[in-house]
Amino acid sequence: MRLVTRLATATIILLTFAAVSDAQVVTKVASGDTVIIEGIGKVRLLGIRNIDESAFRVGPGTVPPQPTARSGPETPPPQAASAGINFKPRKPGRTFLQQLVLGKAVRLQYDTYGDENDRSRAYVFLGDGTLVNAEMLKKGMARVDSSRPFAHQAEFERLEKEAQASGLGVWTVPPK
Repeated sequence: MRLVTRLATATIILLTFAAVSDAQVVTKVASGDTVIIEGIGKVRLLGIRNIDESAFRVGPGTVPPQPTARSGPETPPPQAASAGINFKPRKPGRTFLQQLVLGKAVRLQYDTYGDENDRSRAYVFLGDGTLVNAEMLKKGMARVDSSRPFAHQAEFERLEKEAQASGLGVWTVPPK
């Protein structure tokens, strides 16, 4: 009987410790879909992707002057491209996520729908139960990442469509 009591007490202590250690503090927001969590490290918000502009831009450019015709084997024409650095990239997703989670205790939930061993992506919950991943979509501060299946995919796609229909965040139509 004493052994059963001791085991029950040990189980209660372990469960209490697990519940307390479940909440971790967000120490940094790396991007609009990635946070750094104390004691865990880098975690991507599962099911969403960043909307922020990159500081680096690669795209089509003007075609350089064509060489003069000459005899001999033909060489393919040069390809046009340009690259540049945007020194003031827009980061509304990152800013919103910072306001939402930076310095706050969060709880992580890993998705069992996809890869159960993938600990780099998770659903992030605030202390009041707010699902941060969904909140980003509701406000138009993220897009659904459909590169792999996940449990809340239908809900997330609905939230993205609602934000788009309401013209929120990235879905805002600029004035003409």
